[in-house]
Amino acid sequence: MKIAKISIQNFRSLKHLQIDLEDYLSIVVGKNNSGKTSLLLALERFLNGSATARFEFDDFNTDFQQQLIDLLKDNAPPIDPFPFCGISLRLFVEYGDHDDLANVGNAIVMDLDPENRFIVLDFLYQLSSENLASMMRDYHSYNEKKLSEKKKPKDARKFLQEFHGKYFKIAKRSVRFDHVTAAVIEAEYVDLLKEAIRVEDIVSFKRINARRSVSNKDSDRGLSAMSAKIYSAMASDAEDEEVFETFKEALSDTDSQLDVIYDDLFRSVISDVRSFGGIKEGDTEIKIKSTLQHRDLLGENTTVMYRQGADTTLPENHNGLGYLNLISIIFEIKILLNEFKRGRSPRPSDINLLFIEEPEAHTHPQMQAIFISNIKRLVGNTVKNADGVTRPLQTILSTHSAHIVAESDFDDIKYFRRIEGETQSRSLKELGGLYKAAGKSGHYAFLKQYLTLNRSQLFFADKAILVEGDTERILLPAMMRKVDQNDAVNAWQSGEYPPVALLSQNISVIEVGAHSQIYEIFLHFIGVKTLIITDIDSALEETVLEEDGSPALTKDGKPKSVLRAREVDKATHTTNHALQFFHNVGPEVAYFLGLKVEQKAVWKDVATGKWGPKPGGQLLCAYQICETDSDGNGYHARSFEDAFFHVNRAFVKDATTDEAGVEKAGFPSLVQMYLKEYLEGGSSFKMAEKGISRKPSFAIEILLNSATTNSAVASPKGINKEFSSEFSNWNTPGYIEEGLRWIKAG
Repeated sequence: MKIAKISIQNFRSLKHLQIDLEDYLSIVVGKNNSGKTSLLLALERFLNGSATARFEFDDFNTDFQQQLIDLLKDNAPPIDPFPFCGISLRLFVEYGDHDDLANVGNAIVMDLDPENRFIVLDFLYQLSSENLASMMRDYHSYNEKKLSEKKKPKDARKFLQEFHGKYFKIAKRSVRFDHVTAAVIEAEYVDLLKEAIRVEDIVSFKRINARRSVSNKDSDRGLSAMSAKIYSAMASDAEDEEVFETFKEALSDTDSQLDVIYDDLFRSVISDVRSFGGIKEGDTEIKIKSTLQHRDLLGENTTVMYRQGADTTLPENHNGLGYLNLISIIFEIKILLNEFKRGRSPRPSDINLLFIEEPEAHTHPQMQAIFISNIKRLVGNTVKNADGVTRPLQTILSTHSAHIVAESDFDDIKYFRRIEGETQSRSLKELGGLYKAAGKSGHYAFLKQYLTLNRSQLFFADKAILVEGDTERILLPAMMRKVDQNDAVNAWQSGEYPPVALLSQNISVIEVGAHSQIYEIFLHFIGVKTLIITDIDSALEETVLEEDGSPALTKDGKPKSVLRAREVDKATHTTNHALQFFHNVGPEVAYFLGLKVEQKAVWKDVATGKWGPKPGGQLLCAYQICETDSDGNGYHARSFEDAFFHVNRAFVKDATTDEAGVEKAGFPSLVQMYLKEYLEGGSSFKMAEKGISRKPSFAIEILLNSATTNSAVASPKGINKEFSSEFSNWNTPGYIEEGLRWIKAG
């Protein structure tokens, strides 16, 4: 028996959330405030085993809050039939031929068709139609009374915040599921509270909180205190009773020895009591006895130590927070696994659900990777008590760690994202079907293989920048800083607040080579705003000639042609397949030369599966544009290096010109023959194509030759402020700055 799917309505950002669970481990990822913690809280509120679940008005989804407020204000009757009104948690439980159905019985299994293997359990915090009518009457009566007393009436929101608990009630039920139509028959259900069915025998839920009680303060003994909890959990379901009996016998022997010592230790105290008349001879006697209790002894008198060297042991608080946190998680897992067993009677629940929240706290990347690679072995997928009763265990793990994601099974990952304030969940295993339907199964295999650490950061990013190679990747942070610094200066001069800096935004920069189109389904799947920085890769179609100068022919007798790299103004085509793919056009380069920046944004038509231009699209391909250098010469570059050389001739010349008494890094990666020609006014295209021996070295040398300038800038009020401008002696190619400003906005 297992939970196949969880559905949540109207709880915070989880307006209509559905999440599929894996049989073993489900890893929930997503950026901050995507709804991961809300999922945990919804499960805990309804499945914590208590008879009631406490909700605040702010737990209601904001749209539902407004719906309630409108009902109170307008005093309008609700639609008929009365819809569900409240917060709900719905579990789709799937069972098999060999599952024990004693706990669910006929009251919960509502369809005896052997083909129907689903049970639907609802947990509700709901407002009935009768209670809605009562709430509306009470609200208006309350305000009428306030008005009669010449007092201010209560706002509808404040009334609901204060009194909603009077009208909303907890409900638990089993609802019929039609396996043929895969639909829930809402009108047919069994009230589990009226039937006095113990839901905790069906579903047991436990959690490990992200805020674990460990620190390395001198007074902290959190791990030591947990040893008593582990003992208590294990003792309730002792698989090796002999060990526990031996422990208790040892305590009894110690009691006898301590009794003798206590007689001497407390002799003077007892004498004082006798002198005050507190002891009557032959009637009252005081004796200090040793009564060691095994649980108390562990709780107060054990210390977790760790060995350092051959003979030295140190207390737990000498450990770093990372190790304390890791040990704490393992301790808690062992405690909860034993609590799931519930001893011999009652037996383990039919379904056991464990939620581990953000295990990466305080741990370094390598430890995170080791943790996730071992978690399945540590937790397991079953709970087994001393009598051999075995029940399934499912684990949900939420994380912000790209290291954990990179080491996880691709199909275990559930991606949470917020769209217009509402959380949605998607399983990464869906990607396989999407790539297959698009006829790109090979791309999916590539994606799974190379979803490495850097690419895993996409799951937690608000925005993404995809670059082709090392040069752009190395220089992009500097270019982003230049944009931010210029914006800060302009904002101060105008008296306005600067926009949120690029380097303060949650942007992942990923190197993808010339294959960004391979990621298109994945990028659309996760839905982040994406900038692709690429090259226009202009080329000229030329006829292939034989050695005698005659045209070479194909097998069908047609002239054979080839595309060779050429300057943009001499080119006919682009060899950049990503540009052609995202704009859904042919290779003719003329199309791309006429586009303005807003025309470069694209979106994906879900119906056709095709990308195409659309203002306001969430993806933009930035490629070289025509720009003017410091001498006023206009030129359209073909590649990044071509563009950089065009607008930075003075910078390269200064860095490579010897100057007495000045030590310069220079550009050792540049080929001197072509460098000399370039500095004398030669082609930046030729310099880019032939004059760089090592591109990564060239990028690093740009940074080494960079300079910082300081200047005082006056605000509209005449206040001067000092600004530092890093990398001020070279220019960012216009197409990259254009793209960075696009990704920075919105």
